[in-house]
Amino acid sequence: MTPSGHPSGVRPWTVWTPLGVALAVVLFLATIGSLGVGFGVMTGCTNTYNCTSTACTPCETTSAWLTAGWIGQGVLLLVAVVLVVLAARRRRLPAVRMAALVLTPVSVALVVVTTALAVAAV
Repeated sequence: MTPSGHPSGVRPWTVWTPLGVALAVVLFLATIGSLGVGFGVMTGCTNTYNCTSTACTPCETTSAWLTAGWIGQGVLLLVAVVLVVLAARRRRLPAVRMAALVLTPVSVALVVVTTALAVAAV
């Protein structure tokens, strides 16, 4: 045991704080964020080309990039849930903390990149 009394040397709050932030950000971006970005970008595309998302090539490509971003956010959400389970069981707390610290910027970067690619396809 370490002096803090916790077997891994990591205090639980140092895991739960970044994990809670990561879970909140990923959950928001996987749901409301993706819906908002998709609605805004696809409305602009369909209005510009006067077609549906599958009827013309630019909107079809845009839709594909937005769908890829949404799927990526879903995968990150599953990763966050696995990290919550590991933290609740107090398993690999240092690794869980590090993954939680990385998860938030990866989630934000995924939205930014897929949205930029979707807009560039138009």
